[in-house]
Amino acid sequence: MAYVEEYVGSRSEFLRFMQEVWKSLNSGGLNIEGKTLRLPKDTELEYKIKYDYDDEEYVLALKVTWPNPSWVEPEDVEEEEEE
Repeated sequence: MAYVEEYVGSRSEFLRFMQEVWKSLNSGGLNIEGKTLRLPKDTELEYKIKYDYDDEEYVLALKVTWPNPSWVEPEDVEEEEEE
């Protein structure tokens, strides 16, 4: 699942938005497309902050990742060679 929301606003509107996002994550979860996203309490989070810029714009991105508990690593499958 990939999901993106885009907004345009002032600095104060952005900061208020970020406060609401963190408040939601801290108090039970963030509702996205009818599903609740919760930060796990029993596993480590990997988080990164990225800052970049070019002649046209500046970019600030925050990324948080953690393992998906329902993901199972596929077994190695040997491909048969065709002759």
